[in-house]
Amino acid sequence: MLPKIGIFLAVIFSINLIAADVFLYRLWQKQNLQVIKSENTQECSVNCPKITDTPTPVLVTTPTATPTIKKVIVKKTRSIQYIPIPGSGSTLENKWVDLVGTEFYFSTSDYPNLTEAYFEANMRLVNGNGFAYLRLFDITAGIEVWGSEISTNSQNFTSVSSGKLTIRKGNHLYRVQAKSLTADTTVFNSGKIKIILENTL
Repeated sequence: MLPKIGIFLAVIFSINLIAADVFLYRLWQKQNLQVIKSENTQECSVNCPKITDTPTPVLVTTPTATPTIKKVIVKKTRSIQYIPIPGSGSTLENKWVDLVGTEFYFSTSDYPNLTEAYFEANMRLVNGNGFAYLRLFDITAGIEVWGSEISTNSQNFTSVSSGKLTIRKGNHLYRVQAKSLTADTTVFNSGKIKIILENTL
């Protein structure tokens, strides 16, 4: 009887011993895993990027077409017209004198494409001692036309052209004025207004 009890106790002791070994092994393994996890966590806190639950949005840009700029070429053509000035006249005065019969109307509304205007006259100075002078006078505005003064010292009739005229807007009445700074006569034979028009095609 005693040998059987001894064998039974020996078996029980062996089972307990094995169970204790298994328990101690698992406890040792668990501790090693915690140490490894702790080391990895510490290392990742310094070197590893943070992982968040919310993904970072990625901005996707769609390329836009560059607008094409077309160069518009505007073509302009110029044309010339003339407004004849009536009458003629002369003077020996050394101050501006109205030449009666040379009056004419000119309206800028009749020439919407007007860009430039010039006074042209056929004139001379009798004997040619000194200079003969002509200009346009704006009767409506009561002032001379700026840029219209012309002169010559020729004894023969000569075509003389002024600089660019300053034409005031509206319908104005004009006339020719003359003067001579010598004892000789200024003679106005004929004249015209040269108009340059600019049209866009």
